[in-house]
Amino acid sequence: MKIDKSNIFNYKTFNNFFIFLLISILFSTVVKLTKVYTKNISYKINLTDIPDDKIIINQSVDSLKLTVSSFGFDFIKYYLSNQTINISTDDIFDNSQSYVITQSKNYTQIDNFIDPSFELISINFDSLFFNYDKLGTKNVPVVLKSSISFSQGFEYFKSFKLLPDSISVIGSEIALNSINIINTKELIIDNLKSSVNQDLELDISNTTNLKYSNESVKVFIDVEKSTESVLDLPVSIINIPTEININYYPKTIKASFTVSLDNYQKYSSKDFKIICDFNKISKDGKLTAEVINQPKLIKNLRLNNNEIQYVFLK
Repeated sequence: MKIDKSNIFNYKTFNNFFIFLLISILFSTVVKLTKVYTKNISYKINLTDIPDDKIIINQSVDSLKLTVSSFGFDFIKYYLSNQTINISTDDIFDNSQSYVITQSKNYTQIDNFIDPSFELISINFDSLFFNYDKLGTKNVPVVLKSSISFSQGFEYFKSFKLLPDSISVIGSEIALNSINIINTKELIIDNLKSSVNQDLELDISNTTNLKYSNESVKVFIDVEKSTESVLDLPVSIINIPTEININYYPKTIKASFTVSLDNYQKYSSKDFKIICDFNKISKDGKLTAEVINQPKLIKNLRLNNNEIQYVFLK
């Protein structure tokens, strides 16, 4: 079998070229890594030893920018390392409103922190401010945000119960002053016909620098079977001047309301009070009936008529 010498020659030529290229790249890389560079680098600032009664609310910058000089190898180590600088509040100035890092007072501390192989050329700032506020605690009520519809013949008669109904919030006094309530995430239920006992998260996603004693609450909704009830309720008139005698009608008004099946027989006209205030006579001389007392465990109270007619008596 005849061997093609030209192919062998081309193969050797390619190998020699590849080896030469690889050596050139390695040599160029070594030259670059052993060369001295001056570059800008940055470290994220992490304040440590912050007193328990203080919280940082804002800061002038997030990073410490430095100009350093060193070999290329050292910059590779920098890019592969944790680029965070820890600075203790015990080592910086406190002006009673802010912690302040200054170039003049903290130069040595920063120089000691960075890699010893780096020569610190300059610190690219004059002063850095970390504003703080005193921590406080506030007890804040929780408010249920809900959209609930009930199946026909079902209703709730007792108030929704949240446990806990308030939580402790820890944060800066400025932030706490702006918080009066905390809403739950919206509870959406359609055609509800059974009681609810479930955990519900608080809507705290848009708050920062605050800590909460709870991030969820338990919600209880007591759902009962319901029915309609109708009663004849007596009407009385108040604030009639002593020199005036009147007669009025009707003396009773039919009222309908929603009540649980368990309480259907429980209520009578004595549990309600309907009045007309003579001091509130309308311009056209009419009296309007209003309910001033009713049982707590009924809903949707409606009067079939709220206008009372009257005549003066001699």
